[in-house]
Amino acid sequence: MLGAAPWLNHGEGRGDRPQGAPYLRLAVHNQLTALLPMTEIQQVLVISPQQLTVIPNMAAVVMGLLNFRNRIVWVLDLAHLLNLEPLDADISMLTIALLHTPKGYLGLALKEVRGIVRLPEGAIQSPVGTVSAALVPYLKGCCRLGEELFFILDGAAIAERSCSSVLAVDVG
Repeated sequence: MLGAAPWLNHGEGRGDRPQGAPYLRLAVHNQLTALLPMTEIQQVLVISPQQLTVIPNMAAVVMGLLNFRNRIVWVLDLAHLLNLEPLDADISMLTIALLHTPKGYLGLALKEVRGIVRLPEGAIQSPVGTVSAALVPYLKGCCRLGEELFFILDGAAIAERSCSSVLAVDVG
């Protein structure tokens, strides 16, 4: 299983140097666990849904706006954006991966964060032929860890495509 994979952080904190680039392991949906490069993430927030300001007449993928350090941040339902079932509307707490993009911050709401994984160079494969063509623009690639297939999300592509098609405004 995943615990046997050599690129997980075994021994970290005991003087061993972790190898490979760090990725945040995200439970996007019951059907999908994805990885997002840590270099693209500003912070992970766990907030009450009441902290979001819902905007009427927006695409269903837009959960609302969040005030983060005196900046307005669009928050999108990542599962819904990837054509999966949206997050449960009655959820008591939201986990939001806050991306820092060239255009500003963008919040991606997801089920939960499941730690950090380090991938060795060359572990990422092309997603073409592995996933639906609709998902490919949001991905840097995919990687098999043990028995599980992970999709490596491209935060910049998600932000760019969201701004141009879903939000139709600048996120900054």
